[in-house]
Amino acid sequence: MKIVRMLLLAGALLGAAPGFAKGPEAVTDLDKALEQAKTEKKMLFIQFGREKCGNCQALRGYIAKNAVRLDKDKFIYVDLNCDDAATSGAFRKQFKVEGSTLPFVVVADPSGKQLAGRSGFGQPAEYKKFISQAASKKTGDAAKPAR
Repeated sequence: MKIVRMLLLAGALLGAAPGFAKGPEAVTDLDKALEQAKTEKKMLFIQFGREKCGNCQALRGYIAKNAVRLDKDKFIYVDLNCDDAATSGAFRKQFKVEGSTLPFVVVADPSGKQLAGRSGFGQPAEYKKFISQAASKKTGDAAKPAR
């Protein structure tokens, strides 16, 4: 019994360690995310893809494990299903992404204005650079695809 308690305590301590921090929870409703961004004055990181897409799953994993860090004080993480007709229409009306490979990723300012967009697979370092470049743009700049 003593060993079980020690293992549980060790697991709790390791789970609280910075290296084991969990990424942000995803918002799955675009309208809700846009409203939340305005209210909280946070930028949006939007992933538009499929549940069974390998590239999309890789990005979700990067975010969940903080390999691609989305500061919860600065970003709202949005994960949208491209197979839902209403969601797809709303996304495509609001944002433009060049390319044809999932996921489509957009960084937008708190007003919902697109700062950057990209398409396809990427490594964590590529996403970090993409986010950094988008965040450094002024909200008055025209959105240009990163890829």
